[in-house]
Amino acid sequence: MWSGRSVNDPELRADLLEARDARADLLRAALGRTVLMISANLPGPDKYRPGVARMLGGALERMDQAIGLDLLESRSDRLGHFRLCATAAAPRAAKGAALEIEAASPSGRLLDLDVYGADGSQADRASLGLPPRPCLVCAEPAGECIRLGRHGERELRERVDALLRPWLPPARPVAPERLAAGLTLGALRELELTPKPGLVDLRDSGSHPDLSLASMRASAELLPSYYEDLLRCARERRPLADSVQAGVEAEQRMTRAIRANAHKGYIFLSGLALMAAAGGRELPGAIAETAAECFAHFGAAGSHGALIRDRHGLGGIRAEALSGLPAVFQHGWPRYREVLEAGWAPDRAGFYLMAVLMQRVEDTTAVSRCGLEGLERVRRDGAALQRLLERGLDPEPMLAGLNREYVASGLTMGGVADCMALTFALED
Repeated sequence: MWSGRSVNDPELRADLLEARDARADLLRAALGRTVLMISANLPGPDKYRPGVARMLGGALERMDQAIGLDLLESRSDRLGHFRLCATAAAPRAAKGAALEIEAASPSGRLLDLDVYGADGSQADRASLGLPPRPCLVCAEPAGECIRLGRHGERELRERVDALLRPWLPPARPVAPERLAAGLTLGALRELELTPKPGLVDLRDSGSHPDLSLASMRASAELLPSYYEDLLRCARERRPLADSVQAGVEAEQRMTRAIRANAHKGYIFLSGLALMAAAGGRELPGAIAETAAECFAHFGAAGSHGALIRDRHGLGGIRAEALSGLPAVFQHGWPRYREVLEAGWAPDRAGFYLMAVLMQRVEDTTAVSRCGLEGLERVRRDGAALQRLLERGLDPEPMLAGLNREYVASGLTMGGVADCMALTFALED
């Protein structure tokens, strides 16, 4: 997700300056021997592009092989991920190794491998008689292009993502049986992440007085039977209508067991993913094709979600599914994996996933409860939560406060919860 905030935004500028000052304090405390600051040089406000953590990990490993490193700090802030290291090598030798790594591949242009002597003096390109680094996009000096504003945000974003592409995890087929097991675990993982504004969790029922932690768990425990029905349909090559009927029966079992709608949206979303995986194709495209076939033969006209979409001109989960679930595959899952690989604790990474999805999912449950204003509120809160997490702050007070406000207004975000559960399932 490329943030819509400009680097000239006063709040963002203050955050970036605060992060820069904090890094400088860490650097000063480490002086006394040669010190390296390993970070990414990403233009614009979005410093958490997928692939950055892996790129930094690769640079750290190669620098360690070249000169030997002691890792002092591995952190993230509003400037992104960074590693602070010390070495017994002389500053010029360390900088020489760093320059070789930066030049070894095109993605090295995104690396900042800054080297400081024991007294804090920087061993930079100029001190080695080298010219300034070139622009990300063209061959001109980077500083000159920045000063003249030669390249727009979109051009820079596309170039950054192209350079990071080799560092993305390789696509791998998803075995249907493994995904089926993960889908149940994903639903339970989403339920247990606490606190979540307006949603059932370990603390309370959020904006769902008809639900409880116990009823949600009971509903999740019914899911394996549904997934086994779908896998049987795939093995026996039954018609699509049989898979759709399996979903209807799963909803009926849920209603009989807990007399409420706990996982209706997730039954649709997870079933769609499992049906697509059973076809042996790459998931995003297969999900889009399966969704198109389902909607062509078994449309949702007259459903509550369809009425909300029509009334407000929204695409909702229907449009999301027909596009191959980009909120999950292009935004939520890559960002979740990025911060996990950077060493974030699982719950903190889960909150980051929630923040990203809050800004991306066109959640019709929020609109149903509180109109378009409710959807905009969820998006604003997601952006604020993302900023807080990137600053390294504790999200619990903010999330607890949002939950109180959501409960008071009846606001919830079931679509976000369903996409979170699916992401957890894919990552397991």
